[in-house]
Amino acid sequence: MSDRAPSHPATPAHPPAPDRPSPAPQPLAPHRPAPGVATQLLEHLGRYRQPPAERRIFVNRSLRMDSIRYVGFDLDWTLADYDRLPLEQITFELAMKRLIDHHGYPPAVRRVEFRPDFPCRGLLIDKEAGTVLRMSRHRFVNRAYLGRERLGRDELKRLYRHEPVEPASARFYHLDSLFELPEANLFAELVHLAARGGLGDAAPSYRRLFEDVRTAIDWVHAAGELKARVLADTGRFLRRDPELALALERLALPGRRRVLLTNSGWSYTDGLCRFLFDGALPGLDSWRQLFDLVVVEAGKPGFFRQRRPFETLDDGGTAGERTPVPAWGGVYRGGCLDGLMELIGEPGEHVLYVGDHIYGDVVSSKQESTWRTALVVRELEDEIRHRAARAGAIRRLSALQRQLGEMGHRMDHLRDVATLAEGLDGKAKAARLARARDAFGGARGAHHRLLRREARWEERVAERFSPYWGSLFKQGTAKTRFASQLETYACLYTSRASNFVFYGSERYFRVWQDPMMHELEE
Repeated sequence: MSDRAPSHPATPAHPPAPDRPSPAPQPLAPHRPAPGVATQLLEHLGRYRQPPAERRIFVNRSLRMDSIRYVGFDLDWTLADYDRLPLEQITFELAMKRLIDHHGYPPAVRRVEFRPDFPCRGLLIDKEAGTVLRMSRHRFVNRAYLGRERLGRDELKRLYRHEPVEPASARFYHLDSLFELPEANLFAELVHLAARGGLGDAAPSYRRLFEDVRTAIDWVHAAGELKARVLADTGRFLRRDPELALALERLALPGRRRVLLTNSGWSYTDGLCRFLFDGALPGLDSWRQLFDLVVVEAGKPGFFRQRRPFETLDDGGTAGERTPVPAWGGVYRGGCLDGLMELIGEPGEHVLYVGDHIYGDVVSSKQESTWRTALVVRELEDEIRHRAARAGAIRRLSALQRQLGEMGHRMDHLRDVATLAEGLDGKAKAARLARARDAFGGARGAHHRLLRREARWEERVAERFSPYWGSLFKQGTAKTRFASQLETYACLYTSRASNFVFYGSERYFRVWQDPMMHELEE
């Protein structure tokens, strides 16, 4: 395991490479699925229906699938849809044990609590302040926790509003992948334990706590015990989606080539893919039938930034010769974007890459190439369901926010009236000024009452999504930083890779509306 990637820098390591010169694309030969697969696809198409809201594919940038000739897929959390709870719990427990056995932490660490509902994607860990926080796209922090304690407004202001917050600095670590969530859980628990003396009188600094947790989590993923447990009881950790193989076959119908590009090693990739695909459809005897090229240990995001050779692998995972350019039908280790694009021989805009890691899969590929991108956001299904369940409360909150805007406009007017009245001469001044001040005082009192009501409703709505953080995509009325990155770098986003099964293989994913704020004003 895994598709873990380092916390991302603010800018690409080098400017994006220009498209490689290439001849005009040759027409694609239609893909002919095995008869059993074709029958299953025909049955699916015969039951044509609109996908439910939580299974739709959403569009940030229009994309014509008839121009896509190659589709690449990440594996972990993209094709391999893990069950979060057991995977996170074992990761958490193994890392906790590692801290005690190899980093010198006291046995009291065993008292830390596994809280899977605490962390979510898009959070940041502040290594200096010891907090876990979330910020909006404007770098405004409205929620942060020190251990298990939520910080109040005054503490938030002290930490994050008196000076500019630079999320790309070494001070912050980004939780971009679902694999990283146990880190935030364990770090917050150790901070909580340290504050109560559970780590002794010479407790490590917050930065040291973070580095130790990071090292322990990395060891869990690299050492092999977690992978061995997953492969020994794959059905416990992995959900087998019956529509996933159908989606891959439907995407291939125009003759597209499919590429598996993963950071996981060969034996783990082979084990997961056997579970996911072998025998999933009549005539689909091996998962290798679904991919025209397999690249493991790709080292994303380095794959997109560094020039490295591909190493051939045989069916047992034994490495062979090195080559700068892979060949169709092969299995390789390592490699780089330049070598893959030399094999493809066409502009990057003909490639669609589907992944779950906002930085390692989507931001990096977008910064270094002209690939089109799709982000898998597994949490999207719960997000959409929660929005539907709280639709009335969300409408009420919007109405309160409109009232606040109107009341603020009225207060601005009355404030100016009072200012002008102070400058008057004669008998009219006192009466005029008193009326203006009374009106302003009444409006200010109503405004404060509205603010308190709005805050209560905002908290109610947020708690429906997460008792700690609220919606994954919204922070109050603003987009979260995660949502902003998704909107900027992902052409498409959806909850599962299998959602492509609902759409024609040459679908035109069109942005129907991209309004400016003034277009939304009533």
